[in-house]
Amino acid sequence: MSISRDEFLDRCGWAHARLDPVAGDASTRHYLRLTDPEGARAILMCAPVASTADRAAFDAFRRVGGYLRHLDLSAPEEYAAAPAQGFLLMEDLGDLSLSHLLETGAPEAEAAYRQAAHLLPILAKSAPAGLRAPNAEAMAAMVDLTFDMLGADGVELPALRARLRVGLADALARHAGGGPVFALRDMHGDNLIWMPDRQGPARIGLLDYQDALRLPMGYDLASLLDDVRRDVPHTWRKNLLEDFSAQIHETCEAATARIDCLSLQRNLRILGVFRRLSRQFGKPAYADYLPRTRRLIARALENPALARLHQPVSELLDRTAHWSAA
Repeated sequence: MSISRDEFLDRCGWAHARLDPVAGDASTRHYLRLTDPEGARAILMCAPVASTADRAAFDAFRRVGGYLRHLDLSAPEEYAAAPAQGFLLMEDLGDLSLSHLLETGAPEAEAAYRQAAHLLPILAKSAPAGLRAPNAEAMAAMVDLTFDMLGADGVELPALRARLRVGLADALARHAGGGPVFALRDMHGDNLIWMPDRQGPARIGLLDYQDALRLPMGYDLASLLDDVRRDVPHTWRKNLLEDFSAQIHETCEAATARIDCLSLQRNLRILGVFRRLSRQFGKPAYADYLPRTRRLIARALENPALARLHQPVSELLDRTAHWSAA
């Protein structure tokens, strides 16, 4: 039986709460912060469930969240759910995001980023059942979205597309090998909440993890350090890369090549994702991130380990240069 949002909140005992919108993510979900007359707070997620893919994403959010809580990490507790309608009432982790700490120059910002990076060894120990683990070729194929967003021009570039895919798959196999590990995928400052009243790894609240996969070690660190939405200070990046190198027992040169390779793969795809969001999904603000995305791609290409990719990636950047100008 279908129920409305108000009916759901009434059943949960939140009928008299004040509803305030919360900044959403790149998806079609939206969120409301509920505050009851006594001051208690919760978050209501309203997710589309019209398609099989929508329902799978909703179920994945709940499944991965439960697994994270099993690891004693701070994914929001569930209070109530109506899966058929896409409603999920859950714990409010607050709004002190790592991006807010960074942008306001908060003294605890660097410690918060370091704590977030320290989640990687915990996530690497095991993974929820059923997560896909794309190989190097499949990860390289994810860049096809950016070619697709070139429209007719992209269709006319099969040789460049194939050359970039082969080169990127080879680079991933060479520099980002080893068994795949649990990766949240969108581990950046907006999706990480600083919770100083908790202890250890639980001080980082986690959001937006329904797209989790098993990916090469370091993928989430590349997401955190090479953030297309904001600049992470160079010294922080250097220090966290050194920590990562020691953690995985690779030389700093090899660990840096790993992160640069994963960053390149990730941001080549994001280039197309943001173009699609800005042009086809009515979210023009995402176009503002395209220049930084391009700079991060160019920076990764400066690593000598990725020299074979310089020509095809540079050509793709030339072909998409008008996106930033627009």
